[in-house]
Amino acid sequence: MEGGVRGERVCQGRYVEESGKRQWRLRRSSGSREKGEATDGDDGPFGLVRYYFSDEPDQFSLDDETGWVTLRASLDYELLRRFTLTVLARDGGGEETTGRIRVNVLDVNDNAPLFQKEAYVGSLRENEQAVQPVARVRATDEDSPPNNFLTYTITSASAFLEYFSITMVEGYAVISVTRPLDYEQVPKGMIYLTVMAKDGGNLALNNTIPVTVEVIDENDNPPEFSRPSYIVKIPENIIAGATVLLVNATDLDASREFGQASLIYSLEGSSQFRLNSRSGEITTTALLDRELKSEYILIVRAVDGGVGPQQKTGIATVNITILDINDNAPLWRDEPYHANVVEMSPINTDVISVLAVDPDNGGNGTVEYSISPKNPFYTIQSSTGKIRTSGVTLDRESSNPKDAALMRTIIISAVDRGTPPLRATASTTVSVNLLDLNDNDPTFLNLPFVAEVPEGLSIGSSVFRVQVEDPDEDKNGLITMALQMGMPRLDFYLNTTTGILTSTAVLDREQIGLYHLRIVAYDAGKFPRTSTSTLTITVLDVNDETPTFSPRVYNVSLKESVPRDHIVARLSCTDNDAGLNAELSYFITDGNQDGKFSVGFRDGVVRTVVGLDRENQAAYTLVVEAIDNGPAGSRRTGTATVFVEVQDVNDNRPIFLQNSYETSILESVPIGTSVLQVQATDADQGENGRVLYRVLTGNSNKLFSINRTTGLVTRGLRALDRETSSSHVLEVEAYNSDEGSMRSSVRVIIYVDDANDEMPVFTQQQYNRLGLRETAGIGTSVIVVRATDPDTGDGGAVAYALVSGSDRKFEVDVSTGLVTTVDYLDYETKTTYLMNVSATDQAPPFHRGYCTVYVTLLNELDEAVAFFTAGYEASLRENIATGTEVVQVQAQSADNLNQLTYRFDPDTSPAALALFKIDSVTGRITVTGLHCENLMAFLFYSLHLSLGLQKVSITILDENDNSPELDITSDTSVEILENTPMGKKVAVVLGRDKDAGLNGLVNFTLVAGNMEDVFKIKTVNHTYGEVYVNAPLDRESVDRYLLKVRASDNGSPPRHTDHSLTINILDINDNAPVMESQRGYNASISENVGGGTSVLRVIAIDQDIGPNAMLFYYITAGNQDLTFRMDRVTGEMVTRPAPPDRERQQEYRLTVTVEDDGTPPLSDLHPQHSGFISSSGPLQT
Repeated sequence: MEGGVRGERVCQGRYVEESGKRQWRLRRSSGSREKGEATDGDDGPFGLVRYYFSDEPDQFSLDDETGWVTLRASLDYELLRRFTLTVLARDGGGEETTGRIRVNVLDVNDNAPLFQKEAYVGSLRENEQAVQPVARVRATDEDSPPNNFLTYTITSASAFLEYFSITMVEGYAVISVTRPLDYEQVPKGMIYLTVMAKDGGNLALNNTIPVTVEVIDENDNPPEFSRPSYIVKIPENIIAGATVLLVNATDLDASREFGQASLIYSLEGSSQFRLNSRSGEITTTALLDRELKSEYILIVRAVDGGVGPQQKTGIATVNITILDINDNAPLWRDEPYHANVVEMSPINTDVISVLAVDPDNGGNGTVEYSISPKNPFYTIQSSTGKIRTSGVTLDRESSNPKDAALMRTIIISAVDRGTPPLRATASTTVSVNLLDLNDNDPTFLNLPFVAEVPEGLSIGSSVFRVQVEDPDEDKNGLITMALQMGMPRLDFYLNTTTGILTSTAVLDREQIGLYHLRIVAYDAGKFPRTSTSTLTITVLDVNDETPTFSPRVYNVSLKESVPRDHIVARLSCTDNDAGLNAELSYFITDGNQDGKFSVGFRDGVVRTVVGLDRENQAAYTLVVEAIDNGPAGSRRTGTATVFVEVQDVNDNRPIFLQNSYETSILESVPIGTSVLQVQATDADQGENGRVLYRVLTGNSNKLFSINRTTGLVTRGLRALDRETSSSHVLEVEAYNSDEGSMRSSVRVIIYVDDANDEMPVFTQQQYNRLGLRETAGIGTSVIVVRATDPDTGDGGAVAYALVSGSDRKFEVDVSTGLVTTVDYLDYETKTTYLMNVSATDQAPPFHRGYCTVYVTLLNELDEAVAFFTAGYEASLRENIATGTEVVQVQAQSADNLNQLTYRFDPDTSPAALALFKIDSVTGRITVTGLHCENLMAFLFYSLHLSLGLQKVSITILDENDNSPELDITSDTSVEILENTPMGKKVAVVLGRDKDAGLNGLVNFTLVAGNMEDVFKIKTVNHTYGEVYVNAPLDRESVDRYLLKVRASDNGSPPRHTDHSLTINILDINDNAPVMESQRGYNASISENVGGGTSVLRVIAIDQDIGPNAMLFYYITAGNQDLTFRMDRVTGEMVTRPAPPDRERQQEYRLTVTVEDDGTPPLSDLHPQHSGFISSSGPLQT
């Protein structure tokens, strides 16, 4: 075997001599070893046989005594499959014989498939509707069959895995795309596949290869602008080159050739704007003037990278509106302005109209007028410029210089409504001449007024001086005053000329605190004008009254529980003075040493400051003083006494001796049994210190009772049950009385100890297990029963037992309650079991509970299902209508089941399952979609749910409905040399037809482009079209042939597909260079010319191309003194630095050779004559 272990025995040889003849026998050892035997009839040393290889092999060794042949090196089936070994057997007497051992090496699967390339690349255009082959891969395996039988699968794809299929064609795995691809959905236009080739060994080996599929973009999406129409407004002062708008178009094509990157923008409509062809930015090219043109309509286009009819364009419009700017200020007209106005003119009296004009339009050209600075005497119509009086009195005699100036001068500003607004370069002034009137009454300068006079002034004291004036002149301005009346009485005198007011009585504020005097003033004009005003005299207080409490003594009783800030008493105290003299401040001056009380500084309310405690102090005597706020040194004081009695309240709560109480009690104790006693104390005395007890919470079931006076807790009327509640938490309260708030509570925890008083109870009275399989083996779990006992310890532990009904077929686990089978079941013997199960606790008196378990058996399919016939066959034509019935399979079973169900076997071909379906009830097989090329014949099974299995064969008859398809591997463009001999194969076209029979046989013909029948095509195996050279080729005559190859099937009528094949003829060097001038060249030059002087240029042509036509020029004869030099590439002949000398040589006959760069090179020779011209004249040659 290939790869055998080194040292393994292969065979043994032995020499045998029988009846005087020596014999050689070969004996095979166990496994793969061989043993050769030779026997010798002699005795002693002459009968001892030794073994030798005639030629020592590298792979095997031979034991010279035993004849065992063993491996000494590894074998490789792929290198050498058979060894023939020649063995010599020699006895002790020198006699020998030979034998042959033939060792056959068996193959093992030790070579993984190997792909022909490291990677494969394919391509196709997007949106291709037909199935398109994109790549053809092939792997080889050096192992022998069946190890080298390869299968191919696509193991992964970067995208659209379901779009690819792989089929075997002529030993190649052809990868095809079965559905159209969209380039825009393929990331970067590339799909990366991984193809795996797996061999047919038992331990299969595999290899993978990357396949890259390029999806070529089609220009199938036009550019679309973000908006069909753009509307833009820009100001007319926008600078040249400023950005107006950024238009944007998108193209759903994803490639650079046709997609977003290929878009070019263009603009039509005005030279005032420019569009960046790449970014879509629209900018201005010059300054704009709205007055010349206010709107532009532009058309923008976006063109993608398509060519000709494939190019696609998007169009949008751009509407640009030029907005006006305010660039003109208003201008005044008809200046200067003068007006006459009579003083005291009524409101809205017309004064004058002013006018300013603005050449702008709209709001920019609308002028608004205003008075600036503000003038209270005049108003102006902002839109018309008309000035009127405002209603504020115009007084020519006004002494206010500011008012006088405002009345006579009006400053007007003009501004337009632009943004920003522009003002006239200067304001205009309207001068007003005021015409006088006698229109002024006497005016009090210091009235009305409130004068303050202290009480107690003596008679004749000066109280106030009244001041009055009249702006009129002469008698109109001469004023007389008089005291017209006084309220409540006239205790004053007024001097009519000086205006001094004096007292005529002693003033007392407590009798009259306020006087109202009416004073009149009148001028001496012809028609006197008068004015009247009021003087109020307030008599100021003097602190001459003492504060007085009413009553002087207060008696108050308070409970000690009153809160802080509780009002104890409201003190009442009065002072007949006024103002600060009557404003009182209160102070506790005695009896408040511990600070329990306070008095309001202003309101005289006595309050508690902190809580009172009668046990510390039962009564207080407070002394309160009230002091007025008169001037320092003259303040007056009043005193009151407040007696406070503190009354006792129940303000101490009972306190328990422990923070909590805990105890345990057996649940079976009798009524009245003492549980525990709680105790609390109260610091109060008498009735307030008596403590009572009660249970607040935790005793809703009356399980406990408590003595009201002693606090003893006993078992109540109802019995305890640990299973219901294993502990009880009581809240016990200690209190003084039902109405009192002084109380406290404590938590009492009572734990109930268990007694075995409960019975195990099953979770169900009956447990059901329906449909237990009759073939269930011994130990099969049937059901779990469960019982619970609320007791604790052994009293709550449950043990299970089967009481009856099991027929020794079942048992129950004593601790888990799991019922299992202990014997085989048989539906035909017994179909149901009803068993009794008990659950017993583990403490005296051992309570027990019961339940039933009901089990039904399920009849299983243990009878064979048989089809009516041994096999089914049918034939169909492809393209038959969907739903056509193919065949009906039928089966029956001896088992007592109601109905059989039909289905296809899971191993049926997926292709067949996609084309046929079977009715699960009737067994009718119908067509779901049929095409011959999908599968020529199907073999699948109709399978009952249990055991029945049957074969159905369906043959599909072909129709000629497929044109030949040319494989992606077909040559589309080849290059051949022009000297390719006739009969040489130069190209191969591979075509197949999915149809069958004659419809699928393909023949190839050349239908176009084969000028002069230079090529011919042969059909091989109705699959290959081999193109041969049929006539001599000449690239110089025709350098390319565009052949149309037609693949036709043999159907009736035949179908065909055409394929384009380009054959490019490559050049060979079969044309020598040819000089343009076959007669040679003649030239004359002057002697002593400088080096590098041009003499002439030789020109040759070569009909070949490429290197075969690249020419090089040489001077090959006649230039022994190296007078001339020739450029190898251009053919230009020039002089060398040593100048020609006519006296030394008058004529040169030069031979120029031109040679191409072909292999081998071809050349042309041509003689060249050159003459010289001396200083005396030219020499003819």
